[in-house]
Parts: sequence; C-alpha cells; structure tokens
Amino acid sequence: MEEQIDVLNADGTSAGYSCGRTKVHSEGLWHRTVHIWAFDKENRILFQLRARIKENNPGLLDTSCAGHISAGDKSINAAVRELREELGVTKSPRDLEYLFEAKHESVLNGGQYLDNEFYDVYRTTLSEEEKNSLVPQPGEVDGFIWMTREEFFAKHKLHPEKFVEHPKDFLWLMENT
Repeated sequence: MEEQIDVLNADGTSAGYSCGRTKVHSEGLWHRTVHIWAFDKENRILFQLRARIKENNPGLLDTSCAGHISAGDKSINAAVRELREELGVTKSPRDLEYLFEAKHESVLNGGQYLDNEFYDVYRTTLSEEEKNSLVPQPGEVDGFIWMTREEFFAKHKLHPEKFVEHPKDFLWLMENT
C-alpha cells in the first residue's frame, strides 16, 4: 500500500485529510517533509548522492537525508526513520537538533511532479563509527560525499546544477556552520 501523507492548506494548517503520495505530487497538494543535515566531528557536511533511478533530481547532491512525514506521524519520528532508512544510522530524537521550518514549491519533470511542502530541518552529528558504516538505501541513495562548508560553497558556485536547490538550508549552512 502506498504511503499516506497528511494534506495541508497553503498556510501550513491541516486540511483534515490524508492521501497517497502519488496524488499529493500529481495534484501539488501541500504536505510536510523533513530534511536532516549530518555533520562529523570536524564539522564537515554529509551530502547524499540521489539515486540515478529517482523520479526527480536523479544523480544530484542533496541533504544528508530527507523524506515525507507519514500521516499521523511527528516530524522528529520521520527524521529518525529517514536517518535509519537512507543512511543506516540509528539515532534517537534527542540526538537531533531542530533548526527551522521552511516552505518550498517546485515543479519537476515537466510539470508531472508538483512538490509543495513545508519542511522541518534538523541537524545531527555522526560518530566516527557511524560515519564509517553508512549504508545507502538502494533505489534512494547512490552514495555519500563529505564536504567542508568552504568546499560546498565553492562547488555549488561552480556547478549549481549538480545540487538539489534548498535556498533556506544553504543560507543556514552559510551562516551557522
């Protein structure tokens, strides 16, 4: 069965119903997601390389991990789940720091995929053991790249087309890492 997602109004309030992920994106319904930025002890940033078979933004560098918040679930639970699924890292809610909420609208795949979301952004730090045992989720993640803040901004400036754009996240990275 397809994942069910709570639908929101354009102001972020609950619309009072849930539906499948396919309908959410084909009709451009507002919904909630999470972004998690993982850092190592040297304050390097983990970027995931999205799987080349992904429906949208295939093969691009993206947040450490991200995902939809399932119907009835809490943001922090979704963040913990996504870390486990996409990175193979087990964290508890207390291991994540809530940073901010952002609103984002995008039209992908020639208008076939409408992504209207409010997303909660979290930060976590990975231990050396976690860092050295990352497991990319098949079909979702092809690999991982660690970058310093300076390396990221230099690469993004030269090749923005290689990154999934997250302007509010990137502003936070510029000002806070």
